[in-house]
Amino acid sequence: MRMATNEDLAEMLRRGTLARRAGRFSEALQSMNEAAALCGPDQDYDRAHVLRELGELARNQHDPDTAQVQYEQAVALLRNSDDRLKLAHTIRHLGDIHAGRHHWYQADRCFVEALEIYRSHPSPGLLDFANAIRAYAALKAEIGQRNEARALWAEARELYEAEGIAAGVEECSRRLDK
Repeated sequence: MRMATNEDLAEMLRRGTLARRAGRFSEALQSMNEAAALCGPDQDYDRAHVLRELGELARNQHDPDTAQVQYEQAVALLRNSDDRLKLAHTIRHLGDIHAGRHHWYQADRCFVEALEIYRSHPSPGLLDFANAIRAYAALKAEIGQRNEARALWAEARELYEAEGIAAGVEECSRRLDK
């Protein structure tokens, strides 16, 4: 039996992600479990990627308990990584889970941390940055902090405009018109 390679792991991750995005959840779960089995003890970054994808899968299947656990484990592993943007993105998704469960304090902490990482990064990736700001704006609106929400909606709109994301611009504009 041959040893699994990094290419094998990358292929399992790719297949799992594509299957999840296509709504083929059982296929995605199988691929992610195979990818997890291929991760060696020195592959925390890859394991974090698998856990994050498993969190996305659980989220797609409306299982916030499992999603939260998967994201928390991924965040713990990514804290030791140099990939600060992957950490920010994963923390933002964990914040989304907390917000969806009305765990406002935990969601706020996640969004603040994610935004601190994006704001301090030399090239944060505008779409992910905009999505993080949007999530925080939605939280602020939900908990009645309207002024903070408005400032965040305006900032997110600027980033969506810069990226040419019409749906994001429209949503932010609609929220600002309220």
